[in-house]
Amino acid sequence: MDPDSVASDSSTETVDSARPRPRMSQWIWRPWYAKLWWACAALYWGGKLASWFSPGLDTFYTSAAAGYLNVAFYPLVPLIVLGLGYIGDWMDYYRWEWVSTPREELFPKRSVGGYVDPMMDPLDPRSPTYWGRHDHGHAGH
Repeated sequence: MDPDSVASDSSTETVDSARPRPRMSQWIWRPWYAKLWWACAALYWGGKLASWFSPGLDTFYTSAAAGYLNVAFYPLVPLIVLGLGYIGDWMDYYRWEWVSTPREELFPKRSVGGYVDPMMDPLDPRSPTYWGRHDHGHAGH
């Protein structure tokens, strides 16, 4: 084995391992928009607590606009929305790709009897009805 190739292989491993693994905190807490979202959520829920003692705030928190804000500032919503960036970064780190199956591979070709689905064709050996009709069990014969 060539020592130069061993050195180059180890240098590629160090380059790959030198790349930092993505952290969820980088996407959930650090961007300015994440900080803004969490700060607004804290203000919204703090106001919700204060609405128990203030009739003016209570009228706002029983309105339709507050219903929409209730959904926007529900704690799982920013986790899900901000976590989408983390998932993309994580897939890039592990070199995974979003791949969709081509339509041709989703559905099988026509069956023996001309059906679109070979599972429905009584003449196709891939169909359970084929084996039900052509099963000449050995028990009793």
